[in-house]
Amino acid sequence: MNTLAKKDPQALTQTAPRRAVVPLYNVEETADAFTVTAFVPGVDRSALETHVDGENLTVFARRTWTPPAEWTAVYRETPNADYRLALEIDHRVNREAIKAELTQGVLTLTLPKAEAVKPRRIEIKG
Repeated sequence: MNTLAKKDPQALTQTAPRRAVVPLYNVEETADAFTVTAFVPGVDRSALETHVDGENLTVFARRTWTPPAEWTAVYRETPNADYRLALEIDHRVNREAIKAELTQGVLTLTLPKAEAVKPRRIEIKG
């Protein structure tokens, strides 16, 4: 069962006058954490918001790059829109330790698991 479930992107509290789309993203799980990688090209760190509210993790990214006036797109690989992503996280995530990093249009969110749910080795005595 995927513990990071996609939510309705319109449920975000942030409203945007421009069109917004769900970015391409990937969720990976290790023994220690979940990692969400979202591709948000054209977004600057100052135009990126991430929020955790109870069971909800939301990301809103406003595209900051604008093409020159004389520029005409012949082919576009990414939409000319802002990005919204809403995920539901479960009880295993340590919400206080979530980290975010933006590098060249790739947002990486690290959601560490709470210590109580991490696997541990049990010593056998005898």
